[in-house]
Amino acid sequence: MSFRQSAESIDRINATLANKRLTGERIEVAFRSDPDVIATVLPAPLMPTGSGRVVVRVTRWVTNYCGAFTMAGLYVDSVHNGIEGEYILAMFIDGYDPALLIGREGFGEPKKMASIDLFRTQNSFVGTVDRMGTRLMTLHVDAGEDTGPAAGNGVLYSVKATLALGGGLQDDALLLAQEVEVRSPQVRPGTGSVVLGGTAHDPLDEFPVLEVLSASYATSEMGQPRPVGDSYLQAVIPKEEFLPFHYGRLDDWSAHNALDQHENGLAGTV
Repeated sequence: MSFRQSAESIDRINATLANKRLTGERIEVAFRSDPDVIATVLPAPLMPTGSGRVVVRVTRWVTNYCGAFTMAGLYVDSVHNGIEGEYILAMFIDGYDPALLIGREGFGEPKKMASIDLFRTQNSFVGTVDRMGTRLMTLHVDAGEDTGPAAGNGVLYSVKATLALGGGLQDDALLLAQEVEVRSPQVRPGTGSVVLGGTAHDPLDEFPVLEVLSASYATSEMGQPRPVGDSYLQAVIPKEEFLPFHYGRLDDWSAHNALDQHENGLAGTV
């Protein structure tokens, strides 16, 4: 390893990034939410599908490029140029930096560090996400019988943006899309529930759970994602238009003011 990689090392790293593989298990709960809320969180040119569907997942992964980790996400059904997919609105990850950095640097995934657990008791599963002392997600899934192997393709949307020094965005944001193929040796549909919490930094509780649509447990394998069409890049979003959405998926920096508390505490001791 060097701070200046050789051509051979670059080729080796690129070969790994071009042939990603993941295997693991996950629980998910899909629910119908408020269409008005969904409309406010999708940056143009993404549009709501009209389904009102939101999905939350907790997944354990073992990979060939960023180790092993547990992650969770909140995904909103959306459509662009007639292609339906899931927009990654919020994503949380435990473990260590590689799994966080690869998604944020490469695909603009809004990953944040959190404490994530996935528990099993016989046929019942519980997934939880805690961040900064607040429980943000609680998923319960009671899995039914295994329906056998399954495979399917899906599209994930995300937006890649760079924060500028002093605030705002450095450049226009990029709407990206990737097609992923998920192979599931075991799929166990069942019943489930989800409770969402929120803070100034992670307002997941803005999504009301109006009706649970589906719940399941599955083991999963994924390979290298593919571009949607000719390119991962689907559209350029002017930075002024995307800034409210980008600040919405980051922490509220003004609420992380520990200095005033520290200084006020010191003043109180004089």
